[in-house]
Amino acid sequence: MGECGFKAGISQITRIKYAIETDIADLAWNLNAIRELGEDEDSAQVRLSLRQEIHHDIEYIYMLLAMLYDTRSIQLVKENIESGTSEGTTYAVELLDVFLSEQLKMRVIPVLDDISDGEKINRLEVFYPRVNLDQKLVLKFLINRDFTQTNRWTKASVIRQIGVQRITDFTLDLIAQLFNPDRLIRESAGWSLYHIDPQLYADNSNRLDEDHKRWLDRAVLKETNDNKLMLYERAVFFQSISAFDDVPGLILSYLADISKEQRLKVDEFLSVDERLNNDFFIIYSGSVQYYEQSRYVRDFGKGQFIGEMLSAPGFINTNLLVAKEDTTLLKINKDQFYELLSDNVKLTDKVLQVV
Repeated sequence: MGECGFKAGISQITRIKYAIETDIADLAWNLNAIRELGEDEDSAQVRLSLRQEIHHDIEYIYMLLAMLYDTRSIQLVKENIESGTSEGTTYAVELLDVFLSEQLKMRVIPVLDDISDGEKINRLEVFYPRVNLDQKLVLKFLINRDFTQTNRWTKASVIRQIGVQRITDFTLDLIAQLFNPDRLIRESAGWSLYHIDPQLYADNSNRLDEDHKRWLDRAVLKETNDNKLMLYERAVFFQSISAFDDVPGLILSYLADISKEQRLKVDEFLSVDERLNNDFFIIYSGSVQYYEQSRYVRDFGKGQFIGEMLSAPGFINTNLLVAKEDTTLLKINKDQFYELLSDNVKLTDKVLQVV
């Protein structure tokens, strides 16, 4: 609505201001959490997820401000702050100081100003006081926060960290998350619980229904012959691909949701003719050779995207991918992929840059 030029009426102004203050409260909480998590490598993914949440909150605040004030003025503020120069930031802050209400400017300016996290925390603490937490308590709060305050990717990253660090204090929280309807959360909880206490995982996973139990075991118990990549592993893999630089982990987790594994043994082939194929492919491991009408064209390796340009219509099985070694592909249905692009501008921009 904000991007379409919607302007709040008298009856809506109070609700929009409340929404801005709520977002700033969540943002302030996340800034404190980043500080309390420390700088160790184990918490790097959680810190990155929280940073991405903060960025999302700021974008949302801009949108809400555009509903209250002149859209061009808000856009000018945003452009000057994103310029990254001290002059631009100073000018943007001066603009905000002119047209924001007194109540909002005391909260919004510290969020958008080019100051350190510590200074932001100190200036916002007056409005959003918070008890200091240690690293373990921060993780516990993050697991149990409402989804309106912490997204699924941050929760999955926290649950994964608990398993990596084998924090036994959180076994009850992990058991509870085994029954989460979100497969990403459920798999992450199962993985962490298994790495903390395999017997506890076995006892509690048996309480799941048969389908969920089977899928969970295939993702968590890697020693099985029928093992599958976890959604978390797929999303982290997407993060490592340059084509998805700066795309939030939350969006990549949705991409993981619609991806399916396809494994090829050495010399096994896969047809990519348009009549037979309605998928994109990303190579998770291994490598393939592409043949067009029996003519070798090129090799594709780990992390490379195999898209529509290879699906020119021809005779059946004339456009082939042939595995040079044991290879795992992530197959993404084109229709589902386009639907995901339509809902996520950031991902669409990156895909267009690559294409």
